[in-house]
Amino acid sequence: MTSPDDDATRPYPPTPGPASPGSGAQGPGGPGEPDGTTPPDEPTKASGLGIAALVIGIVAVLLAFWPIAWIVAIVLAVIGLVLGIVALTRKDRKKGVSTAGTVVSAAALVIAMIFGVLYTTGVIGTGAAPEPTATPTESASPTPTESESPTPTPTPEPTVQEWADTTWGTFDDVSQSGTGDGTVTLPADATGGIVQASHDGDDAFQVTVLNSSGSATGDPLVDVDGDYDGTTAYGVSDASDAVTLQITATGDWQVTVSQMSSAPELPSAVSGEDDSVYLYGGDATTLAATHSGDDAEDPFVVRQQSEQAFSSSALIDVTGNFDGSAPLAAGPSVVTVQADEDWTITLG
Repeated sequence: MTSPDDDATRPYPPTPGPASPGSGAQGPGGPGEPDGTTPPDEPTKASGLGIAALVIGIVAVLLAFWPIAWIVAIVLAVIGLVLGIVALTRKDRKKGVSTAGTVVSAAALVIAMIFGVLYTTGVIGTGAAPEPTATPTESASPTPTESESPTPTPTPEPTVQEWADTTWGTFDDVSQSGTGDGTVTLPADATGGIVQASHDGDDAFQVTVLNSSGSATGDPLVDVDGDYDGTTAYGVSDASDAVTLQITATGDWQVTVSQMSSAPELPSAVSGEDDSVYLYGGDATTLAATHSGDDAEDPFVVRQQSEQAFSSSALIDVTGNFDGSAPLAAGPSVVTVQADEDWTITLG
């Protein structure tokens, strides 16, 4: 049994002090920590996705500045951005490289889009090297060649209608009718034309051309007894200063005056029984004709007129029956037929 004095004099073990660095002593909290708590696990591995994002982002930045390549840069930047974001969500990997890859890829995307707009709108060029301009070479002086004289374009021949308009003039039709004697005023600005006349009666029917003095310019255009329906021309075999047509009749009559060019062209074969007027613009040929008149009171006259009055040529001028031919000159010309019985004309 010990006494209290013995306890007072007994030495006590030393109080543990703070562990010196490197002594390996442990604190009261446990090994490695003074307070005895266990440290959390820190990521020690680098992120492979972050590295890939960084590399792809750098490549995208480099391509973003080039024409056409900016399209590839946009695609790579999007891929790098996705990889960087995925890498940042991984808790077991370091965040530094992943953050850098995400930022670089995002910057590459922005740069590529900006340069894409600039290239597309033409603000900056495509960067293609300009084609070298060829140095002009001195060309040899051309040897003058003697040009051929241009062949003059032949002037087209006027049609027979144009010729008639030029020769006798143009005007609007003049039509008048009546019973018994009368007059028809001719167009003042024409020197000739055709006269279509009809008469319904048993007595004499005459159409005579008068000049400004009231005198006849020649034989009557029409001089028959009884009914009549035919076409004659003035300014052909009579004077060209015609002013008035004098009508002598007892029955009803009608007269229409038309310009010479309104006459039909002479066909290769034609027939009739009264007076007629035709235009002819063909070559010289033979005109064969027949007439069925019985006596000296049945005239048959065929004239060809190539100019104005007093130069007409009577191709045929007979009375009674006729069957023959005559030469027809080349046109342009007016051919008139005077007859009161059946007749025929054939060309060639």
